[in-house]
Amino acid sequence: MDWLLLTSFSIVSRSIYGVMTKVLSNKVKTSSYTQATLLPLGGALLAFVLAPFLGGLTTDFSRVSIIAALLVILGQGFGNIVYFEAIKNLTSGTAQIAFSSILLFNTVLSLAFLNLHLSFLNVFGLILLSLAILSVTTGKVEFHKKGIILMVFSAFLFSIFQLSSSEISKQVSAATYLLIAYIGATLVVFILKWKIVINDIRHAESLKLTLGIPLLTAVPSLGNFLFAYYAYRTAPEPAKVAMLLTSQVVLTVILSYFFLKEKNHLLRKIIAAALVVTAAILIKS
Repeated sequence: MDWLLLTSFSIVSRSIYGVMTKVLSNKVKTSSYTQATLLPLGGALLAFVLAPFLGGLTTDFSRVSIIAALLVILGQGFGNIVYFEAIKNLTSGTAQIAFSSILLFNTVLSLAFLNLHLSFLNVFGLILLSLAILSVTTGKVEFHKKGIILMVFSAFLFSIFQLSSSEISKQVSAATYLLIAYIGATLVVFILKWKIVINDIRHAESLKLTLGIPLLTAVPSLGNFLFAYYAYRTAPEPAKVAMLLTSQVVLTVILSYFFLKEKNHLLRKIIAAALVVTAAILIKS
């Protein structure tokens, strides 16, 4: 399957995930540490069940980059903590403005560490993608200094996660990659804040809701990781996949229009979506 199509599927999954994390933050009355533990734990359970259909589990780790694996684990683990802490204090629109900074981080890190080469058309495509993100997310913004700083920091951490994923995707099976990302992220948070996590679960008003919503949210998260994994493996320059994944911001805001009742600036969102499609064609070239 074409890497751009796989990237598109990953973007759609990530956008659905973005909307559902807001629902998770609103509905599950626990700390950000508990949410950052239960969500990847749900993903790990799904990945384990699907492992036989995703290449099985890798047993030979002799060619696996330990540094890349650690960056995947730490980027995802700490990224989840910071993301859920930030989103509690931000509206969906403000959160997407801040998170769109991941495009800058992906570009700079790719140029510095992945030997990315950009043509004039690629650069123009990145400019269009940036304009699409900015146009769709600008509007009524509630400025919350701490929340915005945290969201930008989470974008940096997820940028590290995405680019490290592009490296490790060529070294392990899809099932192994998912388990590394999810179990690693779960352990990072749980080891640091296990007392808070256990206390939240023990005193949850509805254990079914507390465990069920993260598991449901893990479904699009797994789709995002899985499609991105195969896109990284087939793309001539995996760093471009990470850049295009940033366009999920636009689709997330559009989905928020329908599911979170954020019904302002509809025309602007449609134009932004068209810009994203054009940008994708240019970045792929």
